[in-house]
Formats: sequence, structure tokens, C-alpha cells
Amino acid sequence: MGKYIGVLAFALVLGGAVLVFFQRSEKKPQLLQAKDAAHEKHSRVTVEDFVLYEYEDHHATGTFQGKLAQFQDPDTLEIFGSVKGNRLKGEHKEFVSAESAIMRFASKGLSDMVKESKLQTVTLERQVRFGSDDVTLFTDFAKYDHETGKLVSDRPVRMQNPQADMLGKHGFEYDSKTQDVKVFGPMEGTLVDIQKKP
Repeated sequence: MGKYIGVLAFALVLGGAVLVFFQRSEKKPQLLQAKDAAHEKHSRVTVEDFVLYEYEDHHATGTFQGKLAQFQDPDTLEIFGSVKGNRLKGEHKEFVSAESAIMRFASKGLSDMVKESKLQTVTLERQVRFGSDDVTLFTDFAKYDHETGKLVSDRPVRMQNPQADMLGKHGFEYDSKTQDVKVFGPMEGTLVDIQKKP
């Protein structure tokens, strides 16, 4: 009888150990998954007070700068605070500013992104200001597509130039290849006849 009690006690202890072992192994992956998920939310590289340069035939044709940038692998650069960009092509000038921007590149990883990756899109948010020569546009959101060369928004936009100060209710489209600006109405504002001089 003592043997049976000893075997039964041993079997219970062994069963309890196996049960604890499997419960611990089930919990461990969940902890690892939580750590991995928390790690994914953080950027791979953070840069402060930076300037990116655009070159054409070894000559700088544009700059893009901000207060804080975070590289998100594999293809995203998030920029925060005083985002500013300038481009100069001959006598034609363009500028843009915003509070935040997200740049997407054609890259397969962070190492590709810092080499020769092509820009695909730029999304600009909060206090967006865009200028091309003597035209300045103000809005809250705009998106630039590098392939088409168009900067577009469906949010209300204010357009100012020497001849007009207009508000378009349904956004705008700017074609960087032709320098054409379309503002979508209904529109309201003022027009100035610069031909008439007092």
C-alpha cells in the first residue's frame, strides 16, 4: 500500500511539473510578441535638426529639412517640426513648409533608403504652405506624387498671388512639370486688376 501511495504521489508531482512547464511555455511567446510589437513602434534611426539635399548633375537643386526625423524600415521617413523644402530649377522656384511630413521611398530596407532610393510620395500635414514663383497656397493637408509630379489636396485651400486672394472649398492640384495650379470651388475671394494703375 505504501508503494502505491509513493507511485501516486510521484505521478501527481510529475503531472504538476508537466502542467506548469506547458503553461509557462504558452505564456512566454505572448511576452515575446508584446516585446516585438513594442519594438516595431520605435524607429530604427532618429535624426535631429537635419537637411536633405537633392542633386542633379552634381549640383544641389533642392533641400528638405526638419527638426526631427525617424527612419521607419523599410521605406518610410517621418519628419516632425518646422518641415521646409526648397527647389530651384533655373529661374523657377518652389517651396513648401508644414508641421509634419511622411516621405515614402522605393526601398527594401533602411540601407537601400540611405543610398539611391527613389522618392515615391510625400504627405504633408498641419499648416501646409506651398509656393511656386509668385503663387502661394495654404491648406491643412497635401500629398505629392513623384511619378506624376502633382501636389494635390481635397481640403479647403487659400491661394494668394499679386492678382488674387481666393479660397477654394475643395482643394487644389499643382502640376510641377507645367507649373499649372487648379483650385477647386466653389470659390470666393478678391481679384485685382494689375493693368489699372492709379
